[in-house]
Amino acid sequence: MNIVWKGCSAGNFRPGRPPGFRPSAIVIHIAEGTLDSVDHWFNNAIAKVSAHYCVGRGGEIHQFVHEEDTAYHAGNAVTPSWKLLRPGVNPNFYTIGIEHEGRAQDQWTEAQYNASAELVGEIAERWSIPLDQDHVVMHREIRASKTCPGFVFDRNTLLARIPPPPVPGPASDTVTLITQANVREERPDRSASIRAVLDSGTKIPIDGVVVGEMVSGNAAWYRLQAGGFVWAGATDVPIPAT
Repeated sequence: MNIVWKGCSAGNFRPGRPPGFRPSAIVIHIAEGTLDSVDHWFNNAIAKVSAHYCVGRGGEIHQFVHEEDTAYHAGNAVTPSWKLLRPGVNPNFYTIGIEHEGRAQDQWTEAQYNASAELVGEIAERWSIPLDQDHVVMHREIRASKTCPGFVFDRNTLLARIPPPPVPGPASDTVTLITQANVREERPDRSASIRAVLDSGTKIPIDGVVVGEMVSGNAAWYRLQAGGFVWAGATDVPIPAT
């Protein structure tokens, strides 16, 4: 995943977090503008706002604030519905904010959903954040006076596209197919689109193992270096070593 560092004006964020605070949730925003406008606004000293990231409609990801620092993205709580909100505590102290290029009425692109899902998954893995509706929060659940991130965005779609976390794999970085196998495109699941069909005997370079759809009692799938996923049961190492 390619992330471009853009930085942020010094007055638009707080270095570090208060003692005892760390990221425990991720807040999803809509930028109500272009990726370029977000770049300029967060680096404008008069803004007094920021987010850690912004995801473009083409899948680009810009970063403005380090995750260890406090971005000013969700500090104003108005009739909140978020059940994990801590009373009397600024939500910025324990959240990571992700803006998304576009406006509330815009349909998100496939590239934007996929890039955001990958980013959310990596953040969650780094900070041990559960991937559910209580921990991947829409801004309006904190500040009900806003519609952010809009009513076109589908949180369930985002959560469903988050790549599964890696699990220990085989000692070798190559496995061999023992039967013809489909390479699935977006996720390790037989309902995902087919990227390619490989013949028995094909040696495939792998980039790790993930937990996916259970097939014949085996939920292990290989992530391929060339992209996509193959069910481990179709290879000569059907049960990766742990």
